[in-house]
Amino acid sequence: MRTTVDHFTTAEEVALDQARGLARTIADTLTAMYPSAAYLVLERDEDDRDVLWLHSIRDITGHILCDFEPGSAPLPDLTDTELRQAWGELDPQRPRDLLHLVRRLEDVGGCFDFLPDSAEREDDPGDSGPSLLCLLLSDQAEPGLWEWGGAAILRPYSAPRPLTGPVTRD
Repeated sequence: MRTTVDHFTTAEEVALDQARGLARTIADTLTAMYPSAAYLVLERDEDDRDVLWLHSIRDITGHILCDFEPGSAPLPDLTDTELRQAWGELDPQRPRDLLHLVRRLEDVGGCFDFLPDSAEREDDPGDSGPSLLCLLLSDQAEPGLWEWGGAAILRPYSAPRPLTGPVTRD
């Protein structure tokens, strides 16, 4: 079967729009479990830069609310019925199901933000420049770079963008 370039482009746009919606579902789920959550922190694999891993869930100051270490406990119960149903067969308490969805978001072309300096910790991996990615979970969370990812950025929530340059009044 042949497909036109226009049909393919439309399918990509639809997939990215659905990815934005799923990113919002993930953000709402994690903030229902961790009310002060601001960032879902993601890390690239050291050996295979194409592979993402869950690193942590942090509040606005960078305090770790959940550390995704191997063998870590399930996430807290999700009492919101509508959010639970949105996960279908997947279990929002299982980190591997969350990781599966995060990787699928990237597979369809979605881009994650860089973790801002204000949420970094001394023991974070990486030696220079922004190394951790994140999904913004709160309207208080700021991205590490405002101009990043273009139309493909998955940013379900964000603090207001700071003004750049002088403010003039008429």
